[in-house]
Amino acid sequence: MAEEAGKASGIEKFDGTDFAYWRMQIEDYLYGRKLHLPLLGTKPESMKAEEWALLDRQVLGVIRLTLSRSVAHNVVKEKTTADLMKALSGMYEKPSANNKVHLMKKLFNLKMAENASVAQHLNEFNTITNQLSSVEIDFDDEIRALIVLASLPNSWEAMRMAVSNSTGKEKLKYNDIRDLILAEEIRRRDAGETSGSGSALNLETRGRGNNRNSNQGRSNSRNSNRNRSKSRSGQQVQCWNCGKTGHFKRQCKSPKKKNEDDSANAVTEEVQDALLLAVDSPLDDWVLDSGASFHTTPHREIIQNYVAGDFGKVYLADGSALDVVGLGDVRISLPNGSVWLLEKVRHIPDLRRNLISVGQLDDEGHAILFVGVADASTDTSLWHRRLGHMSEKGMKMLLSKGKLPELKSIDFDMCESCILGKQKKVSFLKTGRTPKAEKLELVHTDLWGPSPVASLGGSRYYITFIDDSSRKVWVYFLKNKSDVFVTFKKWKAMVETETGLKVKCLRSDNGGEYIDGGFSEYCAAQGIRMEKTIPGTPQQNGVAERMNRTLNERARSMRLHAGLPKTFWADAVSTAAYLINRGPSVPMEFRLPEEVWSGKEVKFSHLKVFGCVSYVHIDSDARSKLDAKSKICFFIGYGDEKFGYRFWDEQNRKIIRSRNVIFNEQVMYKDRSTVTSDVTEIDQKKSEFVNLDELTESTVQKGGEEDKENVNSQPECYDEALQDENSSKWELAMKDEMDSLLGNQTWELTELPVGKKALHNKWKEGIDYTEIFSPVVKMSTIRLVLGMVAVENLHLEQLDVKTAFLHGDLEEDLYMIQPEGFIVQGQENLVCKLRKSLYGLKQAPRQWYKKFDNFMHRIGFKRCEADCCYVKSFDNSYIILLLYVDDMLIAGSDIEKINNLKKQLSKQFAMKDLGAAKQILGMRIIRDKANGTLKLSQSEYVKKVLSRFNMNEAKPVSTPLGSHFKLSKEQSPKTEEERDHMSKVPYASAIGSLMYAMVCTRPDIAHAVGVVSRFMSRPGKQHWEAVKWILRYLKGSLDTCLCFTGASLKLQGYVDADFAGDIDSRKSTTGFVFTLGGTAISWTSNLQRLLLLSTTEAEYVAATEAGKEMIWLHGS
Repeated sequence: MAEEAGKASGIEKFDGTDFAYWRMQIEDYLYGRKLHLPLLGTKPESMKAEEWALLDRQVLGVIRLTLSRSVAHNVVKEKTTADLMKALSGMYEKPSANNKVHLMKKLFNLKMAENASVAQHLNEFNTITNQLSSVEIDFDDEIRALIVLASLPNSWEAMRMAVSNSTGKEKLKYNDIRDLILAEEIRRRDAGETSGSGSALNLETRGRGNNRNSNQGRSNSRNSNRNRSKSRSGQQVQCWNCGKTGHFKRQCKSPKKKNEDDSANAVTEEVQDALLLAVDSPLDDWVLDSGASFHTTPHREIIQNYVAGDFGKVYLADGSALDVVGLGDVRISLPNGSVWLLEKVRHIPDLRRNLISVGQLDDEGHAILFVGVADASTDTSLWHRRLGHMSEKGMKMLLSKGKLPELKSIDFDMCESCILGKQKKVSFLKTGRTPKAEKLELVHTDLWGPSPVASLGGSRYYITFIDDSSRKVWVYFLKNKSDVFVTFKKWKAMVETETGLKVKCLRSDNGGEYIDGGFSEYCAAQGIRMEKTIPGTPQQNGVAERMNRTLNERARSMRLHAGLPKTFWADAVSTAAYLINRGPSVPMEFRLPEEVWSGKEVKFSHLKVFGCVSYVHIDSDARSKLDAKSKICFFIGYGDEKFGYRFWDEQNRKIIRSRNVIFNEQVMYKDRSTVTSDVTEIDQKKSEFVNLDELTESTVQKGGEEDKENVNSQPECYDEALQDENSSKWELAMKDEMDSLLGNQTWELTELPVGKKALHNKWKEGIDYTEIFSPVVKMSTIRLVLGMVAVENLHLEQLDVKTAFLHGDLEEDLYMIQPEGFIVQGQENLVCKLRKSLYGLKQAPRQWYKKFDNFMHRIGFKRCEADCCYVKSFDNSYIILLLYVDDMLIAGSDIEKINNLKKQLSKQFAMKDLGAAKQILGMRIIRDKANGTLKLSQSEYVKKVLSRFNMNEAKPVSTPLGSHFKLSKEQSPKTEEERDHMSKVPYASAIGSLMYAMVCTRPDIAHAVGVVSRFMSRPGKQHWEAVKWILRYLKGSLDTCLCFTGASLKLQGYVDADFAGDIDSRKSTTGFVFTLGGTAISWTSNLQRLLLLSTTEAEYVAATEAGKEMIWLHGS
């Protein structure tokens, strides 16, 4: 077997591509050596178990030797041959959409190179089609033939056209096309044809004067005698070096002229034509020749409207002559797919090149532009976009200052995004005023808004502050106009600390935001002179008004070019401000505002195109070993408080920051459909942007533009759904919902009675009405029943009610207009008379519960007086049903009776049977019947909470709340700066997240959460530190859960109270916990409502609260 393994290693190693070919090789090898039985996975009856195990292990080793290292790592856990092959097939053969897209893209991009081997090209084509066949995509014979023809290079166009014209209405056959292509290759090889260029010779004919020069263009004074009736003798040629006749420049023995380009195509003073001669070329290869007087070709078969005759001669450089024997038209295919007609093309059989005459094109009125391989306009366009669509004048100024070393020149093309984003109406008059000499001596400010669309952070305004001495601009984004005053104080404190200078004068318009709310009084107290414009004359605040216009124009141009939605307007404005501060300023004599303000040189190497595709590196601890190392995001700006790039993660709908990224500046957000989501593994690369620090805390843009973790971009109405990029999916979802409503006979069409009013309706995404007035079982009841399931080893099943609120019957007559998009033709004047409830009706939850309750009583169930818990007893068993809106848990000892209940429910309501319960309300149910345990865990929820608040890498602690925390209201913010800082902290959101974990499965944090929740209205830094401490505790106790061991059904309660434990109110805290068989099922830690005088009173109050809960538990 070792020898067999050695031979098998000769098989081409499987690296993840072409699984079908590798499997064919390995199967042929094993069948040829009668080692194939393990592939079948079934042990022959005649073989002993030990022999089978050895054989299977040996074949497993043989197969592994034919796997590459990366593939082998994916199947290292497979221990049998059959499992190994099954795993490989599942990973590399299953017809996933990604596999299909990849192979189809590979097929349609397949193009045979010039002079490449036809056999090799056909082999590659067959390999791809075979792989497509393995993923259930097959082509018929004619399609295969057409694809092969289309994949041939341009030099095969004549053969391709001949095949297409000869078939008529008959279908092409792949085998015929294959044979024709192979035969054509043999013919070309025998004829010595090639598509490459050989050594070029100057071929001279008559007809061109000395007015042709490659640098100066054509002269207006052309020789009018252009007829070709007479040929020149080869001995009359003139040397372009010495001017004498009888020899050519390359044969001249005189010294060469200085500063002359030997490769230039100089022309003599006499009438002559210059053509380029090379080795044989294919039919559709054409050379553009500035020295030729007319178009020429050696190929008769491509000339249309052919006229034979004697059209003169042309002369080669060695003096020999070639006959022009015909004239006609030729159609040539251009790279862009269009067809161009060349007229009056000369047929010269002995010429070996197709030539296009620049002179003839010029005579016919065509414009000819010669550009280098590296087009300056391409680089200019890229930097134009990187600089936020800066003006041509600004870019030329940066180039002159040496700021753009990668550009050699500025060659501007028309930018459609600039036209759409910057088209002017009326400009402000220039004042010619000289900027102030000292920083902060004069500050211009203006408020823009409201925006018709809120930004990602919810802002609708932005305010600008411009320092007159440097023209540097700061932009802050606001949710309300009332935030102007607070924002100004924040900006003032920052710049005064940075410069050591004071703001002396503030110029603004007459807006109320600069007058009301104590703004004027504050400026007067700080010694700041306020200059307000006269109403109706915004030109007096021209600097700020012009800056707003520039910001909007640049931002609009960048956003339109990237194709980003309007919700990204704030990100575009922020990026525009960043780039304006780094661009030449006319009032500053083209100096850069940032350099004037800071005194430091500005670098441009880190600039990228706004909205471009970016591959952001994923840290190793945030992915598994098999996951991609990067994810596709879109660049939306630069950092503020800390250097860094900002990206939009569309998959997770959040803004992230990173320093490790690879940019693709040629692909924008609007082109994202062309970017595969299956990102290849990209090793960690650091960009040129140095000194980048990862932001570990929840970061906020200047002025409160939050990096939203989850941004809801779902359509809010029918029209938005149809305009959405996923409109087809929305239409399908609406149709499914409508089918459900009609199938449930929710309404009937009728005329609206006199005196009645029809309700309006709206397709609404994202609003959940199921929590309003809905039947909800108490969480302690759920835990109590789960404890009984563990103790008595009951069956636990789960059901879900489809469209629960549509099942309720209405008790009054309600009429509704027909839903938008589903109005019945011919009955547009009718309305819907509702028979049953709809989502959004206040009656819907109540009506659903009433109908369900009546049904349960009808089939013999009794409801607990105080909860949505139904019980039915039998002779030797019972069934318990818990209802939480439309989720049901069913517990019972007899599975047949449970199944019978499921059938009864399914007949009455549209139900979804979820089988054995595994999850309820975000809590995982982990059951081990063998050991009689049932666990209730929220570990996944806690992980998401930690990630949401950037605490997933925090250092764990061992207690829910440290003893050093002495929290009180005295620690709440006292200054404006502290309040502003805490307004950006997601305190309430964190408390809510912790509260849900505490209520469901974590009694260990009940006291800690109760304490920090007392400061929701005015949290301070110490309160936030306490919240983060609780999160750190959860980080260290992720696996902590409720575990019902099935010990007993003994219900026990424990209660206690402290005395005057709250520092602020001196109130006491009640705490109790009830256990079932030793596992907590109900608990609380609450501040008592009364102010008591002794420990005894506090404990009496606590005992009373615990007694109420005990009565509830007994009643449920």
